[in-house]
Amino acid sequence: MKTLKKVLIPVDGSEQSVSAVRYTGGVLKPEGTKIVLLHVDSEIPESFWDLEKSPEYRSKLAPVRAWATHQKKIINDSVGKACKILYTAGFTRDSVSVKMQGRKAGIARDILNEADTGNYDAVVVGRTGNSNFKDIVLGSVANKLIGNLVDIPLVVVGGKPNPKKFLIAFDGSKGSMKCVSSVGSMLNNTDCEIMICNVIRTLGSARQGELSFAEICTDWTEMNRKKIEPAIEEAKRKLVTAGIAAPKISGKIITEKPSRAGSIITEAKEGGFGTIVVGRRGLSAVEEFFIGRVSRKILHMAKKMAVWVVN
Repeated sequence: MKTLKKVLIPVDGSEQSVSAVRYTGGVLKPEGTKIVLLHVDSEIPESFWDLEKSPEYRSKLAPVRAWATHQKKIINDSVGKACKILYTAGFTRDSVSVKMQGRKAGIARDILNEADTGNYDAVVVGRTGNSNFKDIVLGSVANKLIGNLVDIPLVVVGGKPNPKKFLIAFDGSKGSMKCVSSVGSMLNNTDCEIMICNVIRTLGSARQGELSFAEICTDWTEMNRKKIEPAIEEAKRKLVTAGIAAPKISGKIITEKPSRAGSIITEAKEGGFGTIVVGRRGLSAVEEFFIGRVSRKILHMAKKMAVWVVN
């Protein structure tokens, strides 16, 4: 049985990638955890510098070389800062390693290849990076990882979230139970607080048939509450078995809300939860191509939080 947790954190010199390192150091216990900091260098190909041999290009390339040298310094300083953060958090030099490589198939693809071959338990990435070409909500690299990293949990870190409070978006599906198992495995014997949160949507406000629609909504809510309560208790037992202290675990059912994603975000903000854990798939049979609709909405709305996406 594997007990050592191995986590991959891509670093690109951005402050958000450093925040991802800080978050990881605040969540995981140094004992039994190995962290790999990966930088994929998008440096200018060596063949480009052959142009310097031509006198007419030599002066033109000097600023480019100065820029490349400056970028390397930024990366080295960022990696050094990341290592210092982890050492301060209690990680040893043996438990933190740095891997720097030139770009091969593309930055996102190279990260995916490392994740696929490195036997990792999770990948933690900053929500946005240094690239000037940003997705409207997420950085392009993070977006590509969300779409393609399906075998291990992906943690997308935005802002500087509280690393000690977790909210699991729970609907009783196999996917949400996998979220519970993943959290239990990664956080066992830590002092993190965990809430298992379910949202029962309202049916609306119209009237229907002989019964008032309000009565129908009440019956609908109670039916779903009776169905989800045993599942929440089972989830709590899983976390306790995994090593989470029972007083650190709570459950909550939110009712009569029009939006599950919006309700989860509101609950997280009001409760000071820095992390939301979602499954790639929920109970709905109608899903988007690579991630469930509710999970995707949460991911896009949680700009200053960490979101775990669990397959």
